[in-house]
Amino acid sequence: WLKAPFALLSHSSNCREPLPAKMAEEEAAEVPPEPVPPLSEEDLENRKACFDEVFAEFPALEVKQKSMAERKPAPPADPEGEEGVEQAPETAPNIALAYSELDFLTVNKLLTLIKEKCGPLYPSKGQFLDFGSGAGKVCVAAALAHPFEKVVGVEVLQSMNDAANAALPKYTEAALPEGVIKPEIQFIKGDFVNEFEPLEAVAAEVAVCIVVATTFGEPELQAMAKFAQKMPEGSSLVAVTQKLPEEMVVDVNRDPRKRRAAATRKALAKRGVEPVGIDVVPHMEPAENDPNGWRLKHTEDLELEWGTTSCYIYKKYTYPFCDPGDICMVTPLPEENDTNVYPAYFVSPTTATYMDDGTEKPEDVGKMAPFSEEDRTYAVKLYESKLAVCKTAEMVDSKAVVAAAFNAVKEKMGGSLGEDGKISYANDEANEGMLLIHTMIGNFGSMGGESKVMRFMAAKWEEACKEADVDGSGTISEEEAIGVWEKVKTTMSQLIMSKLDQLKA
Repeated sequence: WLKAPFALLSHSSNCREPLPAKMAEEEAAEVPPEPVPPLSEEDLENRKACFDEVFAEFPALEVKQKSMAERKPAPPADPEGEEGVEQAPETAPNIALAYSELDFLTVNKLLTLIKEKCGPLYPSKGQFLDFGSGAGKVCVAAALAHPFEKVVGVEVLQSMNDAANAALPKYTEAALPEGVIKPEIQFIKGDFVNEFEPLEAVAAEVAVCIVVATTFGEPELQAMAKFAQKMPEGSSLVAVTQKLPEEMVVDVNRDPRKRRAAATRKALAKRGVEPVGIDVVPHMEPAENDPNGWRLKHTEDLELEWGTTSCYIYKKYTYPFCDPGDICMVTPLPEENDTNVYPAYFVSPTTATYMDDGTEKPEDVGKMAPFSEEDRTYAVKLYESKLAVCKTAEMVDSKAVVAAAFNAVKEKMGGSLGEDGKISYANDEANEGMLLIHTMIGNFGSMGGESKVMRFMAAKWEEACKEADVDGSGTISEEEAIGVWEKVKTTMSQLIMSKLDQLKA
């Protein structure tokens, strides 16, 4: 097994024929793949019936007995002709290799949880691997529940490999609905603890790995961790009963806790200083986490044949350990001369949408860091201050604000606004519209100087002006502008309030 390449098993007859490379590339470019949803109730019932048929001749008890018989070391032979030789004590089976299976419904449940908690899975994208695949039941269940590119099982016991390969023809012959992709399944006899090298090539292609680690000892857990390190970004791993090592799991609060402890020690060193409520300003230094670490996305109890246990669902990330839409902390690009740190929504490792930019426009950022509890405390205080600014601006008389803005435009335009006294409301540098709205935004104090706030309020201003402009002239009067400004102020306050609620949740 160590020297030979992995054997390829034949695909089922209802698998789709591969397209020529150029045609496949063109098709992929034209139509992006759709995520595969969880099985419907009808499909779930049909696939379970198919699974039961495949393993009808391999009941759990019989398989378990075969596993136990092979795991139990043979007693040493009695020396012939010698009397009084004490019999060697009976040895127990290797518990680390104890047989424990997951049924079809459990495997389907785990795959559904992965789709919900870790993100979508696509047809024929990424392989599935079962560490310690036993009689192959998890592999067949996974192949029936999702159209993986390939399904691989690794098992050291010969009796288990024999059972898995004996069931394989029934899977291959099983009839599934037209158009349903039936993945290839490959069972590998190998010791993943002592014969790890062939798995390294597989690891980079694995999208989902399930490890029933209930009886694993330290060598098996180390092999699981070693394999997990080789898996790609975005992949998922399900560990049953035992977790991944702590050092492999991302903890974004690891550094903030250390910084707060350091700040507390510093405060305590000053006579008369009370450390309660000490603020630690967020910074953008990377936390002490593996840059290719795993995040624990979900924990749930499983009811198995032998009792209740826990499963741990992980997803692999690169720094800053975010999915699109997750909150992160960013600093603007250096050319913006802004060294402040802001909460934002992650888009990519170099782009984000600032939390208070209601236009939801992604922007390039200078630095990015994961969102910790320390950052949450900082962001809540920041948005509480922003909300206070909004409430103050709401209390200022809109009539006075609009009048002052119209006068500012008059002065800029040479003391006249035309016969009708109206102003263009388009936020365009070529006319007075930009000056008008930017003058009014100045009532929001320091917030009014933030480009993302100005952009959002200017967009809401133009949107509300169009609603008030019944004749479509593209202009607005001072009287009409009062009602429009009221709407803009309220919208800005509602946006900040909604973000503050999200940060506190």
